[in-house]
Amino acid sequence: MKSSEAILKLMEAGFQAESVDVNGVGYHVRAHVDAEQVRSFAQWLLAQGFFIDFLTAVDASPRIQMIYQFAHYDHPCRINARVPLPDSGAIDTISDIYQGADWHERETRDFFGVHFSGHHNLVPLILCDEDKDLKPLLKKEGDRKSLEEIGWADVPAAD
Repeated sequence: MKSSEAILKLMEAGFQAESVDVNGVGYHVRAHVDAEQVRSFAQWLLAQGFFIDFLTAVDASPRIQMIYQFAHYDHPCRINARVPLPDSGAIDTISDIYQGADWHERETRDFFGVHFSGHHNLVPLILCDEDKDLKPLLKKEGDRKSLEEIGWADVPAAD
């Protein structure tokens, strides 16, 4: 699936998507997804022949942003989805949709404290058990940059 086709199909499926300069950012399509849409978004991408490249988080003000990146098997098309983490600090797992998300979700839990609801084995991956509450990539309130400062002024704020 080519990026222009992916944008049209994403928008038809009810997701926000836009074309970006792949040479500047490393992906072709940027999607803005609500936390409640994460599973349906992942299921839609799987049905379209996409695989998960990675998922992680960025600790920025006003809230952590989840980053999901998918790529297509047959055409050069990378989709980067940004999802504001709800205030609860939890988001639904996609590890049952994409097996490859399992370790990425566990790593994101280790480093940022994100809870993936429904994950079958959300135990520390990298940190030892006694450090499970450490969250080494969370920033102190005064050190957290705004979305605008990190160049993400176009990311919608969560409700």
